[in-house]
Formats: sequence, C-alpha cells, structure tokens
Amino acid sequence: MSQIRQLAAIMFTDIEGYTALMQQDEKEAVVFRNRHRNTFERTTEAFNGKIIQYFGDGTLSTFKSTVEAVECAIEMQNAFLEEPKIPVRIGIHVGDIIQLKDDIIGDAVNVASRIESCAIPGSILISDKVHDQIRSHRHIESAFLDAYDLKNVDEAMPIFAISNEGLAVPNPEDVQGELKSNPLKNSKIISKKRAISLSILAFILIVGTVFSIQYFSNQNERPEDLSIAVLPFNNLSADNDAEIFRDGVTEDILTQLSKLKQLHVISRKSVMQFKNLDKPISQIAKKLRVSYILQGSIRKYDDKVRVTAQLVVAETDELIWAGQYDKTLTDIFAIQSEVSKEIVDALNLNITFDEQQSLEDISTHNIEAYKLFLRGRQEADKRTQGSIAASIKLYEAAIDLDNNYAEAYAEIANSVYLETYYSGRDAVEASKLANDYLNKAEKISIKVSRIYSVRGLIYNIEGKHELAKAAFEKAIKLAPNDLTARHQFSTFYYYTQQYEKQLEQAKIAYTLDPLSFATANSYFTALTANFKYDEAEKLMQSIEKESDGSNAFVINRSYFRLYIDKRDYKMAIVPLKKIVDEQPVFNRFLGYCYGKEGDTINCYKVINTIKSATFKRNEKNHQIAIAFAGLQETDSVLYYLDTIRNNQRTMLQRERYEFFGYLKDDPRFIDLIKAHALEVE
Repeated sequence: MSQIRQLAAIMFTDIEGYTALMQQDEKEAVVFRNRHRNTFERTTEAFNGKIIQYFGDGTLSTFKSTVEAVECAIEMQNAFLEEPKIPVRIGIHVGDIIQLKDDIIGDAVNVASRIESCAIPGSILISDKVHDQIRSHRHIESAFLDAYDLKNVDEAMPIFAISNEGLAVPNPEDVQGELKSNPLKNSKIISKKRAISLSILAFILIVGTVFSIQYFSNQNERPEDLSIAVLPFNNLSADNDAEIFRDGVTEDILTQLSKLKQLHVISRKSVMQFKNLDKPISQIAKKLRVSYILQGSIRKYDDKVRVTAQLVVAETDELIWAGQYDKTLTDIFAIQSEVSKEIVDALNLNITFDEQQSLEDISTHNIEAYKLFLRGRQEADKRTQGSIAASIKLYEAAIDLDNNYAEAYAEIANSVYLETYYSGRDAVEASKLANDYLNKAEKISIKVSRIYSVRGLIYNIEGKHELAKAAFEKAIKLAPNDLTARHQFSTFYYYTQQYEKQLEQAKIAYTLDPLSFATANSYFTALTANFKYDEAEKLMQSIEKESDGSNAFVINRSYFRLYIDKRDYKMAIVPLKKIVDEQPVFNRFLGYCYGKEGDTINCYKVINTIKSATFKRNEKNHQIAIAFAGLQETDSVLYYLDTIRNNQRTMLQRERYEFFGYLKDDPRFIDLIKAHALEVE
C-alpha cells in the first residue's frame, strides 16, 4: 500500500442535526446534503483543496495552505448562512498526515475531528497551530476561546474561533464535543517549542467578560528592543459608531503605552497609514522598525462591544498574549487600561508607580462626549480650513457634555491655534484663547501630556523659548513617546542654535514617526545642521524612494541645500533646475551654483531671469548679489548689496557668511554689515 507523509491543513465539516432531520423529513435532508455538498465542492476547488471523503452529513478535506483552508471555510459558512440556512460546523487543524490511496490517517486528523465536534452551527474552530499561521493575515479575525482536553489528545489544546462578521462564536463555557472534561482553568500547556502559561480571567463586573491567554516563551529569544506598534483595530461591524470606536480604542491604547519610558511606541500618525490595509505583520514591522505588534478587532452590537487584541513578536510571528473583552459600550474606556497592563506584564516591563497609576487614567466616562471628541480629532487630522473649524465645534460639544474632559480642552486649544495658519485667525487672539483652554485643562488634570506639548508649540512659535522648553520637558516627562513634544522640542533647539540637542530630539521623533515626511525632513535638517551629510543624503534617498511624488518640491529643495552645504555645486544644480519654475525665488541659488562651477554663461542667464522677474526691488537685488557671489564678482556683489542698505535686515542675517564669506575681510562689506545692525564676525 503506497503511503505518502506530508504536512497539511485538515478540515472537517458536519451538518448538525442531520440524522434527526432524516428521520423527520428525508427529502428535505437530502436537499440540505446536496446543497452542502455542492457548496463544499465549489469552494474547496476554488481554494485549491483536496476532497478526501464524504460522510452522510459531513466531509473531510485537506489543503496545502493553512490560510487558504481558513479562507475556504469562511466562504463556505457565508454560503451556508444564506436562507435557508444549513447548520454546519467546521473544524481545522494542521499537522502531519499519511496519505493512503483514498484516505488519510494520523494524529492530526483525529485532532481536527475533535475540534470540529466542539463547534456550533455557523462557526469555524481552529487549533493554536492554525492560528499561528493566520494571525498575520488581518482580513481573518479570530477570538481565543479556551484550552480544552480533547479526547485521545495528550495535551490540553488552545482553541480559537474565526470571528469575521456573520460567523458564530461559541461561548467558551458552553463548548461541548469530544472532550475529556470541562475547559481547563489556569492550566499549563507544554510543547517542544514553548511553555505556555494559560490564564483565563472569567469575571462579571456589570461590564461583561474578559478572556486572556498569555504565552511565556523563552525570554532569551525575545527581542531586546522594546518597540511596539499598535495597528488600527479591524472594525467587524457595519455600524458607523463602531468605526469611530475602532479608532478610539486603537489611539487610546497607543496613548496609554506612550506614557511608559521603557517602551518605544510608534505614533498614531504612522500606524494609521495601515488602516484597512491587509499586509503581513512582518512587512508592517519592517516599515515601522518595531519588534512587537499589537493588533485586534472591535465588534459593536446594540449597547455591547467585543474587543479582541493580540500581541506578537514581529519577526517570528510568535503570539505572546491574546485577550478578548466583552463589555457594555459605556465601559469601553476600561479596555485601554486593561490591554496596556497586559502588555506591561507580557513584556516584563519594569514600570514606576506613577506609570502604573497613569495606566488607570480614563479621560471621560461620557460615551457621547467621547464620540464627539473622536470625531473632532478625525476632522482636525484633515488639516483644512473647514475641518479645523469643524473640529472646534465638535470639541466644544464634547465639553458641553463633560466639562471635566481635559483632553478635549487640550485639543480645542490646538485647533484654535491652527486656525492662525488655515484661516488667518489673529495670532494674538488665538494664542490667548488657546492658553485659556489649556489652563482649564490643567486645572482638571496635570497628567495630560497634550496640554504641555500644545503649550510648548505655541510658546515656541511666539519665540518664548524658556517657557517652551519648560512645557516640552513637562510633556515628555508625562509621555516620553509624545511625538508633538519631541518634534517641536527639536525645532526649539534649532531656533536656539543648540544643534546637537536638536539632532537628539529629531532622531527620537523620527523613530516614533518613521512614515511621516514632515518628521523625516526635520530629522534630515538636524543631520545637516550637525554636518552629518552622508547620513542626511541616505535618509533623503530613502524618503524619496517611499514618496508618492507629492513632496517632490520639498525633496528637491532639501537636496540642493544639502549639496550646497557639502560644496558639491554640480550636484546642487540638478534639483535646483527642477524647482525654479515653480518657485523663481530659488534662481539665486541656481545662479550661485553655476558661478561656483565656473559656468559664467548660465550664471548670467539666471541673473537676467531674476532681473526680469516681478520681485520687489530689494528682494531682486539681494538675489542678484547672491548669484554674482558664485562668480566672486566682488564689485557687482557689493553694488547690489549696497542698494538694499538700511532695508530688509534679515536678508543678510542668515546669509552674510554662507554666500558672502569670501568678503568678510573687505572693508566695504564690513561697512554693509554694520549698516544692517549685524555683528561682525
């Protein structure tokens, strides 16, 4: 007898109550069986499966791909759930089988059969081995049930239910089937690869039930880098509110974790780029440069909500912890704290008492105020005149419902100040109003980092540097992973010419927000300010590679400044030629670079272009002076600089030695510098 041993995903299906139906109505039972068989054959073929056996009321099949097996099962159940419904149970396991001529044998086959027996109509149950292979595929949702002692299986086995929309998920305590005994509580499951300590928390707090599974693998094999990305949770409901709560749960967990100094947490700005995207965990982790990924789902039904979450090692896809939370909607706020504390335990973080207390913080208990706050944040993120105005109204409405909502006061302050950019709001008036809101927020809570990062941003722009520094330091103390504070603190150090500290903060901001062009460009600026030109060039090349083309102008502007700083004028000409048509003001640098390269003809062409432009006289002559400086035509440079004597002081403030350095000992140039009330170096 020919035998072939192979690894396969094994699927059992079964029509519940088929025998009783045969006894009651044989014709209807045959119709059910035929429809079941037709659907089974069609979907199995579509997902590259192999039909092994038909039973009177069930089937056995195998798949080379575990993912395809689960996808096939989902499509089957969706078809069986159409009216008239066929009550089908499905179980899937993966393992070694021995292929005979018309059959398969092996322990894995028996396990799959036992798992299927635990299912309920409309459900798909899978083993932990199957779950390990599908959890990086975010279009497949799963929920941990429990560890069960299956008949003729030596070790208790964790079983999961596929929880995509429409599928049935058994109550873990009601699971029946071919079991030795009731579900295990606080059992230990040992395998060759890992020791799993399984803790099931079953409790009722008015709010509902929480189920949690913790995997303790060899700590030496865990990544030492404690970096994590909280991916946007999947919304498994059609309810519009569920979409808002999905974002809220994701962002609130992220905010809680951002308070932990030991943990490096990717910003919402970067992780939200993966919203509704189905990409492998390893690929996402590589782009975000993290060692751990937290992913999950939210399903809202009536006034209840189910949230599932899973923490995995990004490189190996090893499941460290998984939890399921069934709560009433009004208690959704507690989930963020519970998940955050589970992650602390799973990663064995050593956190301070203050950090532990901060994980208990809940911003509001008013569900309607929370919804308005989340909608306000969505509007503010759009960064348009209309959306900023809309965000203010939504935050105001949230505060009307809960006047102790500190986060809402902090966000409305931010939006009010943003109006100075997006709608021309008077800066003095906006600053006063924004600070009024921040003061109200601070009276409610001094533990909200957003209060101080927004305050620091305002002080920074207003040039109140010492006040800005104090605000940023307070924000970072409360939340070391506060992106706004880190990014703006870097800008503060740039303004105050503390370039090494600028680089330190810019680098942290970039690691927190690796997919943001603005944050990356700020890091690039800090690198060039510290003369790290090679690193800056590599960074800009990676930015350009990831860019969709919308930032081409800024990229080319950054390149030409880099090459001018490196004194590589030939290379600087390339990006300059790409941007002068859009922004003629950069012709001064193009002329300068042509001059430095000894290309007199093209330098004069650029000078003539500047002369024919519609700039104001002082600006035009300043540009011409820079172009002539490239040729080192001293008399022409001094002539055009002299025409702006006593005007436009800032024109020479930054550039007097960058482009006119060769004149620093010329008495005529020194006289011009003094005329502009600038210090002579």
